[in-house]
Amino acid sequence: MVPYRSCLGLVLALPLSLVGVVGCSGGGGETDTDSATDSDTGAELPAGCDAYVQPSDNDQDTLQGALLDAAEGDTVCLAEGTFKFNTEVSVSTNGITLKGMGQDKTLLDFTAQDLGGNGIRITGDNVTVTSLGLRDTPGDGIRADDVSNITFEDVVVGWTAQMSLSSGAYGLYPVGCTGVTVRRSRVYGARDAGIYVGQSSNILVEDSEADGNVAGIEIENSTDAVVRNNHAHDNTAGLLIFNLPGLDVKDGKRTLAYGNLIENNNIDNFGLEGTAVAKVPRGLGMMIMASDHNELRDNTVRNNTSTAVVIVAYNTDLFDPYDDAAYNKYAEGNYVHDNTFEGNGLDPDDLVVLLAKTAGVPVDGSMPIPDIIDDGCYDAALDNSDGSLTNCISNNNGGSATYASINLCGQGEVSMDPAFATCTHPTLPDVP
Repeated sequence: MVPYRSCLGLVLALPLSLVGVVGCSGGGGETDTDSATDSDTGAELPAGCDAYVQPSDNDQDTLQGALLDAAEGDTVCLAEGTFKFNTEVSVSTNGITLKGMGQDKTLLDFTAQDLGGNGIRITGDNVTVTSLGLRDTPGDGIRADDVSNITFEDVVVGWTAQMSLSSGAYGLYPVGCTGVTVRRSRVYGARDAGIYVGQSSNILVEDSEADGNVAGIEIENSTDAVVRNNHAHDNTAGLLIFNLPGLDVKDGKRTLAYGNLIENNNIDNFGLEGTAVAKVPRGLGMMIMASDHNELRDNTVRNNTSTAVVIVAYNTDLFDPYDDAAYNKYAEGNYVHDNTFEGNGLDPDDLVVLLAKTAGVPVDGSMPIPDIIDDGCYDAALDNSDGSLTNCISNNNGGSATYASINLCGQGEVSMDPAFATCTHPTLPDVP
């Protein structure tokens, strides 16, 4: 069997069924809207494809060769079936689309991988990965580093083992990117975050699913994200919006999360000891830590056993000490409004019990943990005379949601009266 076929005429012409790759780049990826043919073999390519990769005896070289041979703007298509890899697949050419026949039809299996830190690593701009699945990468599923306009669409990344440290840390992992889109995708089983976006800007995560991870969806040290219409369930925590110290990008802010269903995020934390996510208590719906001016609205958050929403500063009693003079540890100017909370706080994690006790919340089972917990910490060096740095709540459960400000930093007062924090902020624009 010939594992690779390019348009260079280096391989004898064979029927399509016997060729690992049929390819014909027209330069810049222009193909007939109905079909195209390979100039050397005359074999028909699927519509919209500049190369067509089929399972072979050497999937690693077959796919990597097709990607190296592709020109900017080309679409490299993967047939139905299972492709097996023992090392990382790299995508470095700008404008490449890597496309399978469907997330449940084209499977990239990395069970035997022993080289490389990721399943797929992307270093080219304007790359799209779509309509395929990845299974059992020892590292991250798909990673993109310092690129512009990266898109993951109709992709599934997962690990067969449940709640296992042998799973990779992240499913979808764009870092340092400008323009990130995650759409109609699913990640399950990650030992850190399923759908993760870090140190990036102009982000859209929509219509996606995250389950069986420590963090379902995490937006970390990132600015201007829209997280909408997703389903985060059966993780340790559903949605995390974090700023962490010691990173090049310090001041992530302005995540708008709306229309999400965040439920049953109650599995034990199986994160790697020493990582920040390993400290996250089980049973959290949404958590904002050290990030400012985020908006959580019109979400349904239900049956998370610790609480629906937590807003906290970075606390070195819980997380590791840091040496980063430029880092602002406070979570300020956040706006939580018009959400629906149901059945949360009925079996809280020990850490959440401890936080609730500081506010005088009964933790004897006579009442649930409050729907919203704010640690009450703020940066005293900043001017808040206009109220722009106050964490506001408004009209959650039609105004009946429960609340606690626990005064963890000793800067204010303990209160369980929602009126204590009832205020509004300007809403964020719904523009990724």
